[in-house]
Amino acid sequence: MSDKSEVILIPCDSYDEETVYKKLACGLNELGGITQFVNISDHILVKPNFLSPANADAAVTTHPSVIKAVFRILSEAGCSDVIFGDSPGIGSCKACVDKLYLKEDGLYGAKLSSMSKEVHVQFPEGEICKDFYFTEEVTEADSIINLCKMKTHCLERITGAVKNVYGYVCGAKKAAGHVRFPNATVFARQLVDIHKCTNTKLHIMDGIVAMEGNGPGSGTPTPMNVLMMGTDPVAIDSLFCHLIYLNPEAVPTNSQGQVMGLGTYDRNNIRIIIPGEGEVSMDDVIGRFGNKDF
Repeated sequence: MSDKSEVILIPCDSYDEETVYKKLACGLNELGGITQFVNISDHILVKPNFLSPANADAAVTTHPSVIKAVFRILSEAGCSDVIFGDSPGIGSCKACVDKLYLKEDGLYGAKLSSMSKEVHVQFPEGEICKDFYFTEEVTEADSIINLCKMKTHCLERITGAVKNVYGYVCGAKKAAGHVRFPNATVFARQLVDIHKCTNTKLHIMDGIVAMEGNGPGSGTPTPMNVLMMGTDPVAIDSLFCHLIYLNPEAVPTNSQGQVMGLGTYDRNNIRIIIPGEGEVSMDDVIGRFGNKDF
């Protein structure tokens, strides 16, 4: 067995629901299937990026095709206690879902949660943050699946698997966190503590159409034609950086994530798998999927 962090990279250039489902199922098979990360009896929280109410093609949120594909995979595995939601920076979770036309009868039994009730959680082992105000759903979940979006970010340079967990923090407390941890480095360290304090089991990144420019909410939708998944959020974000010709070490969530033991940004410690091809080199992946103009 390799000690490297494994990232599954899945070429995908369409949000067609059946296509996305098959691609994600194929990627999960490379990791041993969804039940490697959740038990079928678990109370499961699926956490997309719902930054604000926006149309699916704006690349502000995780695309509904990706969200629904994960619900379908969980349902087919026998998982019947599945909820989903986020604590948006703007608007409500329900407003985001309505904008994405996520209708209850097409969600394979998953139920929307409001993510609006806060619970104060003590975390004495935190390196920079000793307590959090999480949404109740985060504290009650046996397993969390992080469905992040590939985007640029005005503070951290990118937002991906590491940053998406800030949506675990409830409502107004998110603004307070930016005040309490005002620069990119200390804010990134807070994010790592959030990962360590919660039950996030799997990270899936929607990079079919990413956001570049003035992210995370006002940038330009840009096709990257990939889905990525794995258990190391730093490695996933590092691969994202390589694809856009950005030094992973220059991203605070990567550098602090590695220093604090969350994962690795070192390309020599990342094993990339493309379903149907096996292990591929970082240089090969950059040559095939990289975007110098991002």
